[in-house]
This record gives sequence, C-alpha cells and structure tokens, in this order.
Amino acid sequence: DLGVKRIVVANRTLERASILAEQFGAHAVLLSDIPAELVRSDIVISSTASQLPILGKGAVESALKLRKHKPIFMVDIAVPRDIEPEVGELDDVYLYSVDDLHEVVAENLKSRQGAAQAAEEMVSVGAEDFMVRLRELAAVDVLKAYRQQSERLRDEELQKAQRMLANGSSAEEVLVQLARGLTNKLLHAPSVQLKKLSAEGRLDALAMAQELFALGEGSSDSFSDKKPQ
Repeated sequence: DLGVKRIVVANRTLERASILAEQFGAHAVLLSDIPAELVRSDIVISSTASQLPILGKGAVESALKLRKHKPIFMVDIAVPRDIEPEVGELDDVYLYSVDDLHEVVAENLKSRQGAAQAAEEMVSVGAEDFMVRLRELAAVDVLKAYRQQSERLRDEELQKAQRMLANGSSAEEVLVQLARGLTNKLLHAPSVQLKKLSAEGRLDALAMAQELFALGEGSSDSFSDKKPQ
C-alpha cells in the first residue's frame, strides 16, 4: 500500500534470515549477497553485532553506477557502525547513523520543549484573563443593585416633583428641591458608612472610597497618612 515492492532480510546464516523474513513476507539472503541486492534497493537499514563494517564505500559506489545513480537512503543503527562513514560522502547516498538520529531526537525534544513552554505561557495568560473577567463579573451584581437603588430614589423624587408642580409650585423651586432631594438620598448611605469606617480607624477603606468616588489625585494621602490623635 505504501509503494514497497520488495523487502530483503540479510544475515550471516540463511536460516536466521528466513525466520525474520517470514514475519514480513520478505526475501532471505546472506550478508555476502548484499552488494548484489544494493542495485535494486532504495532503502537500507542495518543493525548487526559485527565489530567491523559490513558495507564499504566501494560496494555502494559500484551499486550506484549500476542503478544509474538513483539515490539510496541508508540508516545504520549498529554500534559500532555497519556502514563505513565514507559511504556518506557519495553524492547519491543519504546515510544516517545513530549519532544523527540522536541529534534529530534532541532537536525534536528541544522543539517540543519550546512548544510546551509557549503553550504554558498561553495557558497562563488565558488563565489570568479569565480571572480578570471573573473578578469583573463579581462587580456586575453590585453595580446592578446600585443602579436599581439609584433609579428607585430618582423615581421617588420625580413623583414628589410632580406633586409639587400639581400643587402650584414654581418650576424653579421644584428643580431645586428635586436636585437637593436626589443628592441627599444618593449620598445618605455612603455618608453613614464612611463615618462608620472613620470611627473604626479603617483608613485603608477610606482611601479606597476616595479612589472609588474619583475625588482627585493627591487627596488620597489625606486618609492613608493620617493617624488618630
């Protein structure tokens, strides 16, 4: 299915080669047959226990000539090497050893570590954004309740103003009373709480209230720096 037409397994004995070849539907040959098999092999994977190289530059060079220099991909995972390092000098050979594979693994590991670090940073930023949003949502209910309270107080004062107009009060007087009444009601609860905080020595809360009501820069020190006499 992947375009592999023929697989060959080579060993010092034909018997051992046949045992492995049967598992993959491959052909079994002796190590001495490798030079001849190279002529029709596009990929070579070598892993023996030999203490000396079993495939040299000359044999590969001869095979390339007969192949009309069609490239060969070679992977030598034996230690020590089965394929002479000089084979990699040939233009039409792509030779990879255990050392090369270690470099590939190390590079992939480094790349994955970099990707993992980037992903960790993205998760961290996303989590922080989420927490900020969560904290903002916590204020929504408070703001909603405050708005509803303000609208209720406004409606009460508007009803008073309408009654005053119906009773013949001047528009100017009604507007003054409306503004004064609405201001007093809006400030009543905060004033009570601020006095309570002051009596308790909660200067930090007073400074926060000053910031909340945007009472101006420089004035915040008036709370945080003051100490009870």
